[in-house]
Amino acid sequence: MTNPADIPLPDPWDQRAKSVEPMPGGYFGYLASLRELCWHAFEHNLSPQDMTKWIQDHFGTGPKQATKIESFLRRTGVLKLANEQLHLSERTITWIETEEDGLLIALLHSKIRFVGEMLAEIAEKPRSSDELRKAAKDYGLNWERQTQVDRRRGWIQSAGMITPMDNGSLAITGVGRELLSKLELYKPSADKAPPQSLSAPTPPETVPEVDDPESSLTVAPRCDVPSPTIDPSPAKALANEIGNASTDSRNPDRLEVAVRDAFRHLGFGAEKLGGPGKTDVLVTAPLGKNDSYSVTIDAKTVGSGSLGDGQVNWDALDEHRDNHEADYALLVAPNPSSKGRLMRSAHSHQVAVLSTEELAELCLLHAEMPLGLQEYRVLFETGGAVDTTPIKLAHQESARLRALAAELCEKLAKRTGTFGPLTAPQLMVMIDQPDKPSSEQEIQQTLDALASPLVGAVKGTASTGYVLATAPRVIQQRLQQLGDQISGLESS
Repeated sequence: MTNPADIPLPDPWDQRAKSVEPMPGGYFGYLASLRELCWHAFEHNLSPQDMTKWIQDHFGTGPKQATKIESFLRRTGVLKLANEQLHLSERTITWIETEEDGLLIALLHSKIRFVGEMLAEIAEKPRSSDELRKAAKDYGLNWERQTQVDRRRGWIQSAGMITPMDNGSLAITGVGRELLSKLELYKPSADKAPPQSLSAPTPPETVPEVDDPESSLTVAPRCDVPSPTIDPSPAKALANEIGNASTDSRNPDRLEVAVRDAFRHLGFGAEKLGGPGKTDVLVTAPLGKNDSYSVTIDAKTVGSGSLGDGQVNWDALDEHRDNHEADYALLVAPNPSSKGRLMRSAHSHQVAVLSTEELAELCLLHAEMPLGLQEYRVLFETGGAVDTTPIKLAHQESARLRALAAELCEKLAKRTGTFGPLTAPQLMVMIDQPDKPSSEQEIQQTLDALASPLVGAVKGTASTGYVLATAPRVIQQRLQQLGDQISGLESS
């Protein structure tokens, strides 16, 4: 039984194509031929030209008709073109997996005029092809011949939705009525003008733009990784403390402690010092002999809530950096003035300036998607106002890769039972992320990471494909145990 959730909403009527192409095999054989074609597309990396040649050789069609079939299958979203190769669309994969032919007819209905509507006409009473041709005029389709009706018949009949009667008329079947009850139809107006859409839903799946005068289907861009959702946590409490301490001028040590805790949260070694000739907080990033770095941090509490140049002893900040032989110096304060003498002095003394508001935000982002000490180095490298944009982009990229790894595991769990081991090119067209992977290489790199002995989430090779190696909960346990063992090093 076709799941209503898998039924795509139809495109607006004026965006649905008028013409349909047939598949070889006769009225009962369209979908059988399509399945052969889809399996071949799945198992081989074919260009449109390769597919056209295969259709000619396999089905014995002429070159012109083979080209029309390949273009039609892309135009209707059965096939998709990515990296100059044809792949099965997600809806086509679902159709093959479930063997619910209604899903394929529903997809055609969403892209072509008078598919579900023709089924509705037959549901009223059995009709001949010529009667259906005349009924199509009510929908603005003025066909002189029955060709387009007969081609629609082939698709619908091969799905078992209609059946021929002894007198030549076509009658709807129970399966056809079941699908019809789930389709959104377009009704012709009373004056027989071309019907207007009852609504203008956004297609749930776009298909590549093609040179077809009867279709204006285009690809809608997909972008923007969703922002992380921050739950209440110790990081939230830390962020609140940074904000409250930044204006508590009666207790300047409070902000120093909060800054120390913030950088410990970010993964640094951090020590609160203070006193003559010493920095407020000394931060270290132990990255080995050549890449480690250290930062002296001066934490300024300002009761008014905004730091000015006159409140900073720049020479003292230089001395702190020299005395501790630090690589960088950082000033943390509430709402530092972004223009004027403050930033000019910061540039002159090569001191990075970070607002307490930005530090609190970094703590929240880190709780959702931790980064490494090398990524955080950009905070200190330039004197003046710190630009946190690279950090935010790194967080988004890390979130995207984590989501990609999770979706690859999901696809392997759901799809390999039908298709067997899946390769990076096959998985690429199945990914549903708003930001698709930039290349098959990125998917392969992610699969390699998931297949490593430490993770053991998937097994296989690049050439033979991959399957999920164990249950997701086992993967979670393995990673948790690895994390627990590594974190135990801090207390040893």
